[in-house]
Amino acid sequence: MKKGWYFSLVILICFLTVGMGNMEERGVIDIPEPEKNYAVTLVDQTDVSMDLEKFSFEGQTYFIGKLGRAEISIDFGKIGSVLFILQDDHVKAKVNLKDGKALEILVDKGKNCYGISTFGNVRIELQDIKKITLHGKVL
Repeated sequence: MKKGWYFSLVILICFLTVGMGNMEERGVIDIPEPEKNYAVTLVDQTDVSMDLEKFSFEGQTYFIGKLGRAEISIDFGKIGSVLFILQDDHVKAKVNLKDGKALEILVDKGKNCYGISTFGNVRIELQDIKKITLHGKVL
């Protein structure tokens, strides 16, 4: 009987200790250093707008997605704005290019964008973004 009681107590303590691992704060958001410094205005799905510098997509200065069956990358320097629409397990990105052309690509919704605002570092998943307007490189 005592062995069963001790075993139950040990199991309970294990569950409580493992569950407490998520109670601490995540800490500072590390921003990958992109090769170029792009400034953007980002609007999230709740219509909160923020201006960011050192903006990147997974640490890169281009968007990677699928156009039909092909995988493509579009450099930020060619993009004017991007509108994001959540669809199942991916995001449809309507990319408006600076030359007036537009195209739609599919992007993994779990990918992150990063940037630095006047109030701190920002990390946001694509599925939480509504629109990005690119203003160009910052010197």
